[in-house]
Amino acid sequence: MSTDITGVNDMENAAVSISSPQPPSATSTDEYPVVPSRALPWHKARRQWIPKTIARWVFGKPLAPDEQEWAQVTDALWQGDAAMDNVVAWMFESNPGQRKKQFDQALLQGIESVTDAPAELKAFFHHIDQDPEWLDRDLMEKGIRSSHFAGDVAFYVLRDMALMGGYAYFNTLNQALAMTGALSKKTSLRLGETGKWLNDVTEPEGLERFGEGFITTIRVRMVHALVRRNLNNKPQWQHAKWGLPINQMDMLATYLAFGPVTLMGVRMFGVPVTPGQSKAVMHMWRYVGWLLGLDEQWLALTERDGLRKLYHTFLTHNEPDDKIRYLGEALRNEPLTRYLPELERRPKAASRKRRYLYHKHISNSALILGPLQRKQLGISSLALPWYPLISAPFRLGWHLYHRMRGPAARALFAQRCREQQVRLLDSYFEGAEKDIIKPDIDHPAHVG
Repeated sequence: MSTDITGVNDMENAAVSISSPQPPSATSTDEYPVVPSRALPWHKARRQWIPKTIARWVFGKPLAPDEQEWAQVTDALWQGDAAMDNVVAWMFESNPGQRKKQFDQALLQGIESVTDAPAELKAFFHHIDQDPEWLDRDLMEKGIRSSHFAGDVAFYVLRDMALMGGYAYFNTLNQALAMTGALSKKTSLRLGETGKWLNDVTEPEGLERFGEGFITTIRVRMVHALVRRNLNNKPQWQHAKWGLPINQMDMLATYLAFGPVTLMGVRMFGVPVTPGQSKAVMHMWRYVGWLLGLDEQWLALTERDGLRKLYHTFLTHNEPDDKIRYLGEALRNEPLTRYLPELERRPKAASRKRRYLYHKHISNSALILGPLQRKQLGISSLALPWYPLISAPFRLGWHLYHRMRGPAARALFAQRCREQQVRLLDSYFEGAEKDIIKPDIDHPAHVG
Protein backbone atom coordinates (compact mmCIF):
# COMPACT_ATOMS: atom_id res chain seq x y z
CA MET A 1 0.00 0.00 0.00
CA SER A 2 2.93 2.26 -0.55
CA THR A 3 1.99 5.82 -1.31
CA ASP A 4 5.22 6.66 -3.12
CA ILE A 5 4.94 8.05 -6.63
CA THR A 6 7.41 6.04 -8.68
CA GLY A 7 8.92 6.69 -12.03
CA VAL A 8 10.93 5.36 -15.27
CA ASN A 9 13.76 5.63 -18.30
CA ASP A 10 15.66 3.32 -20.64
CA MET A 11 15.14 4.66 -24.10
CA GLU A 12 17.38 2.09 -25.71
CA ASN A 13 14.90 -0.74 -25.21
CA ALA A 14 12.68 0.89 -27.84
CA ALA A 15 10.16 -0.86 -30.03
CA VAL A 16 7.60 -2.73 -28.03
CA SER A 17 4.20 -3.78 -29.29
CA ILE A 18 1.27 -1.43 -28.83
CA SER A 19 -0.34 -3.32 -26.00
CA SER A 20 -0.08 -3.66 -22.28
CA PRO A 21 3.39 -5.07 -21.44
CA GLN A 22 3.43 -8.80 -20.96
CA PRO A 23 6.04 -10.86 -19.10
CA PRO A 24 8.19 -12.96 -21.42
CA SER A 25 6.38 -16.24 -22.17
CA ALA A 26 4.21 -15.83 -19.08
CA THR A 27 1.12 -17.20 -20.75
CA SER A 28 2.60 -19.25 -23.58
CA THR A 29 5.02 -21.62 -21.83
CA ASP A 30 5.59 -23.24 -18.49
CA GLU A 31 8.55 -20.96 -17.77
CA TYR A 32 6.39 -18.86 -15.43
CA PRO A 33 3.46 -20.05 -13.33
CA VAL A 34 -0.02 -18.80 -14.10
CA VAL A 35 -0.21 -17.25 -10.63
CA PRO A 36 2.90 -15.41 -9.35
CA SER A 37 4.23 -16.90 -6.13
CA ARG A 38 3.64 -13.58 -4.33
CA ALA A 39 -0.06 -14.51 -4.11
CA LEU A 40 -1.33 -16.89 -1.48
CA PRO A 41 -2.66 -20.19 -2.83
CA TRP A 42 -6.43 -20.36 -3.05
CA HIS A 43 -6.80 -22.77 -0.11
CA LYS A 44 -5.22 -20.10 2.14
CA ALA A 45 -6.76 -17.02 0.55
CA ARG A 46 -10.27 -18.44 1.05
CA ARG A 47 -9.93 -18.66 4.85
CA GLN A 48 -12.50 -16.58 6.71
CA TRP A 49 -10.67 -14.97 9.62
CA ILE A 50 -13.81 -13.09 10.63
CA PRO A 51 -17.17 -14.88 11.04
CA LYS A 52 -19.29 -14.31 7.96
CA THR A 53 -22.12 -12.71 9.92
CA ILE A 54 -19.79 -10.07 11.37
CA ALA A 55 -17.97 -9.59 8.07
CA ARG A 56 -21.23 -8.97 6.21
CA TRP A 57 -22.18 -6.34 8.77
CA VAL A 58 -18.78 -4.61 8.52
CA PHE A 59 -17.87 -5.10 4.86
CA GLY A 60 -21.15 -5.98 3.17
CA LYS A 61 -19.81 -9.43 2.19
CA PRO A 62 -17.60 -12.14 3.68
CA LEU A 63 -14.09 -10.71 4.00
CA ALA A 64 -12.24 -13.40 2.07
CA PRO A 65 -12.72 -13.53 -1.72
CA ASP A 66 -14.79 -16.22 -3.33
CA GLU A 67 -13.15 -18.38 -6.01
CA GLN A 68 -14.19 -16.16 -8.90
CA GLU A 69 -13.00 -13.01 -7.13
CA TRP A 70 -9.66 -14.61 -6.33
CA ALA A 71 -9.21 -15.60 -9.97
CA GLN A 72 -9.79 -11.96 -10.94
CA VAL A 73 -7.27 -10.79 -8.33
CA THR A 74 -4.54 -13.16 -9.50
CA ASP A 75 -5.24 -12.38 -13.16
CA ALA A 76 -4.81 -8.69 -12.33
CA LEU A 77 -1.21 -9.37 -11.23
CA TRP A 78 -0.45 -9.71 -14.97
CA GLN A 79 -2.48 -6.67 -16.08
CA GLY A 80 -1.14 -3.14 -16.47
CA ASP A 81 -2.80 -0.01 -17.80
CA ALA A 82 -3.51 -0.83 -21.45
CA ALA A 83 -4.58 2.69 -22.44
CA MET A 84 -1.40 4.40 -21.17
CA ASP A 85 0.82 1.43 -22.06
CA ASN A 86 -0.30 1.88 -25.67
CA VAL A 87 0.73 5.54 -25.56
CA VAL A 88 4.16 4.65 -24.16
CA ALA A 89 4.64 1.94 -26.79
CA TRP A 90 3.83 4.50 -29.50
CA MET A 91 6.31 6.96 -27.96
CA PHE A 92 9.18 4.49 -28.12
CA GLU A 93 8.52 3.43 -31.71
CA SER A 94 10.37 6.52 -32.93
CA ASN A 95 11.80 9.72 -31.40
CA PRO A 96 10.47 9.32 -27.82
CA GLY A 97 11.46 12.83 -26.76
CA GLN A 98 9.49 14.50 -29.54
CA ARG A 99 6.48 12.25 -29.05
CA LYS A 100 6.55 12.93 -25.28
CA LYS A 101 6.30 16.66 -26.11
CA GLN A 102 3.21 15.94 -28.19
CA PHE A 103 1.69 14.08 -25.26
CA ASP A 104 2.48 16.97 -22.90
CA GLN A 105 0.95 19.46 -25.31
CA ALA A 106 -2.25 17.43 -25.53
CA LEU A 107 -2.37 17.15 -21.75
CA LEU A 108 -1.83 20.86 -21.10
CA GLN A 109 -3.65 22.39 -24.08
CA GLY A 110 -6.00 19.70 -25.34
CA ILE A 111 -5.71 17.12 -28.09
CA GLU A 112 -7.15 19.65 -30.57
CA SER A 113 -3.95 21.70 -30.23
CA VAL A 114 -1.79 18.88 -31.65
CA THR A 115 -1.43 19.11 -35.42
CA ASP A 116 -2.13 15.79 -37.13
CA ALA A 117 -2.40 14.05 -33.78
CA PRO A 118 -1.68 10.31 -34.06
CA ALA A 119 -4.44 7.78 -33.44
CA GLU A 120 -2.81 6.58 -30.19
CA LEU A 121 -2.99 10.05 -28.64
CA LYS A 122 -6.50 10.70 -29.93
CA ALA A 123 -7.77 7.44 -28.43
CA PHE A 124 -6.21 8.10 -25.03
CA PHE A 125 -7.37 11.70 -24.70
CA HIS A 126 -10.82 10.94 -26.06
CA HIS A 127 -11.12 8.48 -23.17
CA ILE A 128 -9.92 10.73 -20.33
CA ASP A 129 -11.57 13.89 -21.68
CA GLN A 130 -14.99 12.29 -21.31
CA ASP A 131 -16.39 11.95 -17.79
CA PRO A 132 -17.36 8.40 -16.84
CA GLU A 133 -21.13 8.02 -16.71
CA TRP A 134 -21.15 7.61 -12.93
CA LEU A 135 -19.21 10.80 -12.13
CA ASP A 136 -21.09 13.42 -10.07
CA ARG A 137 -18.90 16.53 -10.10
CA ASP A 138 -20.85 18.26 -7.32
CA LEU A 139 -20.35 15.24 -5.07
CA MET A 140 -16.68 15.12 -6.05
CA GLU A 141 -16.17 18.79 -5.10
CA LYS A 142 -17.83 18.06 -1.76
CA GLY A 143 -15.27 15.29 -1.29
CA ILE A 144 -12.46 17.71 -2.03
CA ARG A 145 -13.76 20.20 0.54
CA SER A 146 -14.31 17.43 3.10
CA SER A 147 -10.72 16.28 2.74
CA HIS A 148 -9.48 19.65 4.00
CA PHE A 149 -10.90 19.11 7.50
CA ALA A 150 -8.31 16.42 8.24
CA GLY A 151 -5.55 19.04 8.22
CA ASP A 152 -2.08 17.67 8.91
CA VAL A 153 -3.61 14.45 10.27
CA ALA A 154 -4.13 13.32 6.66
CA PHE A 155 -0.36 13.39 6.19
CA TYR A 156 0.20 11.48 9.44
CA VAL A 157 -2.10 8.71 8.23
CA LEU A 158 -0.49 8.51 4.81
CA ARG A 159 3.08 8.75 6.06
CA ASP A 160 2.98 6.76 9.30
CA MET A 161 0.25 4.24 8.58
CA ALA A 162 -0.21 3.79 4.83
CA LEU A 163 3.42 4.21 3.80
CA MET A 164 5.22 2.72 6.80
CA GLY A 165 2.68 -0.07 7.10
CA GLY A 166 2.78 -0.60 3.34
CA TYR A 167 6.50 -1.36 3.44
CA ALA A 168 5.81 -4.30 5.75
CA TYR A 169 2.31 -5.52 4.92
CA PHE A 170 2.41 -4.90 1.14
CA ASN A 171 6.09 -5.62 0.68
CA THR A 172 6.08 -6.71 -2.97
CA LEU A 173 5.67 -3.03 -3.85
CA ASN A 174 9.15 -2.49 -2.42
CA GLN A 175 10.70 -4.24 -5.42
CA ALA A 176 9.61 -1.52 -7.84
CA LEU A 177 10.63 1.19 -5.36
CA ALA A 178 14.11 -0.29 -5.06
CA MET A 179 14.61 -0.62 -8.82
CA THR A 180 13.56 2.99 -9.44
CA GLY A 181 16.12 4.34 -6.98
CA ALA A 182 13.82 4.99 -4.01
CA LEU A 183 16.34 3.46 -1.61
CA SER A 184 18.92 6.10 -2.47
CA LYS A 185 16.62 9.09 -2.94
CA LYS A 186 16.11 11.56 -0.13
CA THR A 187 13.06 10.44 1.84
CA SER A 188 11.72 13.94 2.52
CA LEU A 189 11.69 14.69 -1.20
CA ARG A 190 9.81 11.45 -1.98
CA LEU A 191 7.25 12.38 0.65
CA GLY A 192 7.00 15.87 -0.80
CA GLU A 193 6.40 14.57 -4.32
CA THR A 194 3.55 12.39 -3.12
CA GLY A 195 2.18 15.22 -0.98
CA LYS A 196 2.28 17.58 -3.97
CA TRP A 197 0.08 15.22 -5.94
CA LEU A 198 -2.27 14.80 -2.98
CA ASN A 199 -2.60 18.57 -2.53
CA ASP A 200 -3.19 19.04 -6.26
CA VAL A 201 -6.09 16.58 -6.42
CA THR A 202 -7.69 18.09 -3.30
CA GLU A 203 -7.59 21.68 -4.57
CA PRO A 204 -11.05 23.12 -5.33
CA GLU A 205 -11.75 22.42 -9.02
CA GLY A 206 -8.37 20.71 -9.19
CA LEU A 207 -9.94 17.72 -10.96
CA GLU A 208 -11.50 19.76 -13.74
CA ARG A 209 -10.06 18.86 -17.16
CA PHE A 210 -7.28 21.46 -17.04
CA GLY A 211 -7.03 21.62 -13.25
CA GLU A 212 -3.70 20.98 -11.57
CA GLY A 213 -4.93 17.77 -9.93
CA PHE A 214 -6.13 16.29 -13.23
CA ILE A 215 -2.87 17.13 -15.01
CA THR A 216 -0.67 15.87 -12.15
CA THR A 217 -2.61 12.60 -11.98
CA ILE A 218 -2.13 11.91 -15.68
CA ARG A 219 1.57 12.74 -15.31
CA VAL A 220 1.78 10.18 -12.49
CA ARG A 221 -0.05 7.66 -14.69
CA MET A 222 2.53 8.21 -17.45
CA VAL A 223 5.40 7.73 -14.98
CA HIS A 224 3.88 4.45 -13.80
CA ALA A 225 3.59 3.21 -17.39
CA LEU A 226 7.19 4.16 -18.14
CA VAL A 227 8.38 2.35 -15.01
CA ARG A 228 6.30 -0.68 -15.95
CA ARG A 229 7.82 -0.79 -19.43
CA ASN A 230 11.35 -0.36 -18.11
CA LEU A 231 11.19 -2.91 -15.29
CA ASN A 232 9.31 -5.41 -17.44
CA ASN A 233 12.38 -5.61 -19.70
CA LYS A 234 14.95 -5.86 -16.91
CA PRO A 235 16.44 -9.30 -16.20
CA GLN A 236 16.38 -8.46 -12.47
CA TRP A 237 12.58 -8.37 -12.50
CA GLN A 238 11.35 -11.81 -11.40
CA HIS A 239 8.01 -12.28 -13.15
CA ALA A 240 7.45 -15.70 -11.61
CA LYS A 241 7.47 -14.08 -8.17
CA TRP A 242 6.03 -10.64 -8.73
CA GLY A 243 3.94 -10.69 -11.89
CA LEU A 244 3.86 -7.54 -14.04
CA PRO A 245 5.53 -4.43 -12.58
CA ILE A 246 3.03 -1.90 -11.21
CA ASN A 247 0.10 -4.13 -12.10
CA GLN A 248 -3.58 -3.52 -11.35
CA MET A 249 -3.32 -4.96 -7.84
CA ASP A 250 -0.36 -2.74 -6.99
CA MET A 251 -2.15 0.34 -8.33
CA LEU A 252 -5.26 -0.68 -6.39
CA ALA A 253 -3.39 -0.91 -3.08
CA THR A 254 -1.84 2.52 -3.62
CA TYR A 255 -5.14 4.14 -4.61
CA LEU A 256 -6.97 2.66 -1.62
CA ALA A 257 -4.40 4.20 0.74
CA PHE A 258 -5.80 7.61 -0.19
CA GLY A 259 -9.48 6.72 0.25
CA PRO A 260 -10.77 4.24 2.82
CA VAL A 261 -7.45 3.93 4.67
CA THR A 262 -7.21 7.68 5.14
CA LEU A 263 -10.84 7.97 6.26
CA MET A 264 -10.40 5.17 8.76
CA GLY A 265 -7.08 6.61 9.92
CA VAL A 266 -8.21 10.19 10.51
CA ARG A 267 -11.03 8.92 12.70
CA MET A 268 -8.40 7.21 14.87
CA PHE A 269 -6.82 10.64 15.34
CA GLY A 270 -10.11 12.19 16.44
CA VAL A 271 -11.31 13.73 13.17
CA PRO A 272 -15.05 13.03 12.82
CA VAL A 273 -16.25 11.94 9.37
CA THR A 274 -19.97 11.97 8.61
CA PRO A 275 -21.57 9.40 6.27
CA GLY A 276 -22.11 12.17 3.72
CA GLN A 277 -18.46 13.20 3.84
CA SER A 278 -17.36 9.58 3.52
CA LYS A 279 -19.53 9.10 0.44
CA ALA A 280 -18.18 12.28 -1.14
CA VAL A 281 -14.52 11.52 -0.43
CA MET A 282 -14.86 7.97 -1.77
CA HIS A 283 -16.50 9.33 -4.92
CA MET A 284 -13.66 11.78 -5.41
CA TRP A 285 -11.06 9.03 -5.06
CA ARG A 286 -13.06 6.75 -7.35
CA TYR A 287 -12.56 9.34 -10.09
CA VAL A 288 -8.87 9.75 -9.25
CA GLY A 289 -8.44 5.97 -9.42
CA TRP A 290 -10.13 5.97 -12.82
CA LEU A 291 -7.74 8.70 -14.04
CA LEU A 292 -4.81 6.66 -12.74
CA GLY A 293 -5.73 3.78 -15.01
CA LEU A 294 -7.50 1.35 -12.72
CA ASP A 295 -10.14 -0.87 -14.30
CA GLU A 296 -13.61 0.10 -13.13
CA GLN A 297 -14.19 -3.26 -11.40
CA TRP A 298 -11.54 -2.28 -8.81
CA LEU A 299 -12.86 1.20 -8.02
CA ALA A 300 -14.35 1.21 -4.52
CA LEU A 301 -17.88 2.56 -4.09
CA THR A 302 -17.84 2.80 -0.29
CA GLU A 303 -15.34 2.65 2.56
CA ARG A 304 -16.23 -0.92 3.47
CA ASP A 305 -16.03 -2.00 -0.16
CA GLY A 306 -12.58 -0.39 -0.35
CA LEU A 307 -11.32 -2.03 2.83
CA ARG A 308 -12.48 -5.44 1.62
CA LYS A 309 -10.67 -4.90 -1.70
CA LEU A 310 -7.58 -3.79 0.23
CA TYR A 311 -7.59 -7.06 2.16
CA HIS A 312 -7.65 -8.94 -1.14
CA THR A 313 -4.58 -7.03 -2.35
CA PHE A 314 -2.87 -7.85 0.98
CA LEU A 315 -3.27 -11.54 0.16
CA THR A 316 -1.00 -11.04 -2.87
CA HIS A 317 2.11 -10.17 -0.82
CA ASN A 318 3.30 -13.59 0.27
CA GLU A 319 6.97 -13.31 -0.77
CA PRO A 320 9.60 -12.37 1.85
CA ASP A 321 11.41 -9.10 1.19
CA ASP A 322 14.86 -7.90 2.22
CA LYS A 323 14.21 -4.21 1.51
CA ILE A 324 11.66 -3.56 4.26
CA ARG A 325 14.25 -2.45 6.81
CA TYR A 326 16.05 -0.06 4.44
CA LEU A 327 12.84 1.72 3.50
CA GLY A 328 11.50 1.66 7.06
CA GLU A 329 14.67 3.08 8.60
CA ALA A 330 14.85 5.84 5.99
CA LEU A 331 11.26 6.88 6.72
CA ARG A 332 11.74 6.51 10.48
CA ASN A 333 14.79 8.81 10.48
CA GLU A 334 13.41 11.41 8.05
CA PRO A 335 12.22 13.84 10.80
CA LEU A 336 15.79 14.09 12.15
CA THR A 337 16.81 16.06 9.06
CA ARG A 338 13.52 17.76 8.23
CA TYR A 339 13.58 21.34 7.01
CA LEU A 340 12.13 23.68 9.67
CA PRO A 341 12.23 27.21 8.20
CA GLU A 342 10.63 28.79 11.28
CA LEU A 343 13.58 27.59 13.39
CA GLU A 344 16.34 28.17 10.86
CA ARG A 345 18.16 30.60 13.19
CA ARG A 346 17.56 28.57 16.33
CA PRO A 347 19.49 25.31 15.83
CA LYS A 348 18.98 23.98 19.37
CA ALA A 349 15.21 24.50 19.22
CA ALA A 350 15.17 22.93 15.76
CA SER A 351 17.05 19.88 17.08
CA ARG A 352 14.56 19.45 19.94
CA LYS A 353 11.60 19.74 17.58
CA ARG A 354 13.10 17.18 15.19
CA ARG A 355 13.49 14.69 18.04
CA TYR A 356 9.89 15.33 19.05
CA LEU A 357 8.69 14.78 15.46
CA TYR A 358 10.76 11.59 15.28
CA HIS A 359 9.04 10.09 18.32
CA LYS A 360 5.61 11.42 17.27
CA HIS A 361 5.73 9.69 13.91
CA ILE A 362 6.89 6.43 15.49
CA SER A 363 3.99 6.62 17.93
CA ASN A 364 1.58 7.08 15.02
CA SER A 365 2.96 3.99 13.28
CA ALA A 366 2.67 2.03 16.51
CA LEU A 367 -1.11 2.12 16.05
CA ILE A 368 -1.00 -0.49 13.30
CA LEU A 369 2.31 -2.35 13.48
CA GLY A 370 2.59 -5.75 15.10
CA PRO A 371 5.76 -7.15 16.73
CA LEU A 372 7.04 -8.74 13.51
CA GLN A 373 6.45 -5.62 11.43
CA ARG A 374 8.20 -3.43 14.01
CA LYS A 375 11.23 -5.70 13.94
CA GLN A 376 11.31 -5.66 10.13
CA LEU A 377 11.08 -1.86 10.04
CA GLY A 378 13.62 -1.24 12.81
CA ILE A 379 11.05 0.22 15.22
CA SER A 380 11.21 -0.50 18.93
CA SER A 381 8.80 -3.13 20.22
CA LEU A 382 8.18 -0.82 23.20
CA ALA A 383 6.90 2.09 21.09
CA LEU A 384 3.43 3.19 22.18
CA PRO A 385 0.80 5.18 20.20
CA TRP A 386 0.92 8.00 22.73
CA TYR A 387 0.44 10.87 20.30
CA PRO A 388 -2.83 9.72 18.66
CA LEU A 389 -4.22 8.55 22.02
CA ILE A 390 -3.49 11.85 23.75
CA SER A 391 -4.38 14.18 20.88
CA ALA A 392 -7.52 12.45 19.56
CA PRO A 393 -9.96 13.56 22.31
CA PHE A 394 -8.83 17.19 22.05
CA ARG A 395 -8.97 17.12 18.26
CA LEU A 396 -12.46 15.60 18.33
CA GLY A 397 -13.69 18.29 20.71
CA TRP A 398 -12.15 21.05 18.59
CA HIS A 399 -13.81 19.74 15.44
CA LEU A 400 -17.21 19.36 17.10
CA TYR A 401 -16.95 22.88 18.53
CA HIS A 402 -16.46 24.37 15.07
CA ARG A 403 -19.20 22.23 13.56
CA MET A 404 -21.71 23.58 16.06
CA ARG A 405 -20.86 27.20 15.25
CA GLY A 406 -22.49 27.22 11.83
CA PRO A 407 -21.49 27.16 8.14
CA ALA A 408 -19.30 30.29 8.21
CA ALA A 409 -17.23 29.04 11.15
CA ARG A 410 -16.90 25.59 9.56
CA ALA A 411 -15.68 27.11 6.30
CA LEU A 412 -13.08 29.21 8.11
CA PHE A 413 -11.96 26.18 10.12
CA ALA A 414 -11.62 24.12 6.93
CA GLN A 415 -9.48 26.89 5.43
CA ARG A 416 -7.14 26.85 8.43
CA CYS A 417 -6.90 23.06 8.22
CA ARG A 418 -6.01 23.35 4.54
CA GLU A 419 -3.28 25.86 5.39
CA GLN A 420 -1.82 23.25 7.77
CA GLN A 421 -1.57 20.81 4.87
CA VAL A 422 0.18 23.35 2.65
CA ARG A 423 2.70 24.33 5.35
CA LEU A 424 3.55 20.70 6.04
CA LEU A 425 4.08 20.07 2.33
CA ASP A 426 6.50 23.02 2.19
CA SER A 427 8.68 21.45 4.89
CA TYR A 428 9.32 18.36 2.77
CA PHE A 429 10.66 20.36 -0.19
CA GLU A 430 13.13 22.37 1.92
CA GLY A 431 12.41 25.55 0.03
CA ALA A 432 12.82 23.95 -3.43
CA GLU A 433 10.21 24.07 -6.18
CA LYS A 434 7.23 21.88 -5.32
CA ASP A 435 6.55 19.30 -7.99
CA ILE A 436 6.03 15.59 -8.52
CA ILE A 437 8.91 13.45 -9.71
CA LYS A 438 11.02 14.78 -12.59
CA PRO A 439 12.98 11.72 -13.69
CA ASP A 440 16.63 12.49 -14.46
CA ILE A 441 18.77 10.63 -16.94
CA ASP A 442 19.50 7.81 -14.46
CA HIS A 443 15.86 7.23 -13.60
CA PRO A 444 13.88 4.49 -15.38
CA ALA A 445 11.11 7.00 -16.24
CA HIS A 446 13.36 9.45 -18.02
CA VAL A 447 12.50 10.33 -21.60
CA GLY A 448 15.09 12.43 -23.44
